[in-house]
Amino acid sequence: MKKLISHVLTLAVSLAALTVTAFCTDPAVYPAMATNNTIAVSSSADEPDAHVVSPAAYKIDGANFFRLRDVAMLLNGSEKQFAVEYDEAEKSVSLTSGQPYRAVGGELSGAASETASASPTNNTILIGGEIVTLTVYKIDGANYFRLRDLGRALDFHVGYDDETKTVFLSGSGGYEEETVSEGIPFEAQIIRTNGYHDVAAYPRAALIDSAEELNRYYEENKGLYDFGHKDKVYADTTIGFADAIDEYDGAWFRDHQLILVLLEEGSGSVRHTVTAVKGGEKPEVTVTRLVPEVGTDDMAEWHILIGIDRIPEPGTEIAVNLITRQDGVSLAD
Repeated sequence: MKKLISHVLTLAVSLAALTVTAFCTDPAVYPAMATNNTIAVSSSADEPDAHVVSPAAYKIDGANFFRLRDVAMLLNGSEKQFAVEYDEAEKSVSLTSGQPYRAVGGELSGAASETASASPTNNTILIGGEIVTLTVYKIDGANYFRLRDLGRALDFHVGYDDETKTVFLSGSGGYEEETVSEGIPFEAQIIRTNGYHDVAAYPRAALIDSAEELNRYYEENKGLYDFGHKDKVYADTTIGFADAIDEYDGAWFRDHQLILVLLEEGSGSVRHTVTAVKGGEKPEVTVTRLVPEVGTDDMAEWHILIGIDRIPEPGTEIAVNLITRQDGVSLAD
């Protein structure tokens, strides 16, 4: 595994492009954004002839959703082809494995909008004549299925290359479950630490393994960020960094480690919440950015302190996954 120089936070974190999602007031409507993944399709599960395609695909809560008829068209003529029929009277969609797909026009045409609104489908979904329960959304009148759910249900290959951010579909070979890293219990503190460092790249993340390492980071960076004690916490401030790290002493570090994430925002109105921490060989922190409809025009830096049980090896590289939501609530700064 890649190692960190313990007292310098210099990890480069690979990030998908960030796009502010559309704000929806209806709780039954979900924000969708055009996927930032490359999509490749092939006739073999090993992808020797994979070619890039551009279906109108969206991300909803971090998962890729594809238009049903686009997937049927992409796999048509392969071992994993499937037919799609729509019953207007019953408002039902029927899928039949092994049958050729009959095009109705419009498949694989048009591009995904930068942002869109998705609502749960009002159609009944049947596979092989049996009603199934899948997560399906309507976007612009078409049914969009979570790609892995569809691959699992119809037994076609779905793969993903994390380095190239490429999603693979194949009509040869069955579905295999992806290896999912288990979630790690955590406790997070989010502290605004205004400051500016003209050579810093954000976001950054590191695994802090001892109280000495944390204190060293504090001493080396207190001139760059506002690490001071806060006598009072107002509506537009947070607890001070010095106050937040008081609990991380030698006794705490015997059983715990600290993930430290740094963020920079163009507006101090943006707020954050840590939504997941995953372990494995490539630990990952997921942070949701809550962006108001109207924000202040000021820069803001944030330190996120995430306490976890002592699991990763010291120096393990930590990845940061950012999800952006526009929640429509005025967040004072």
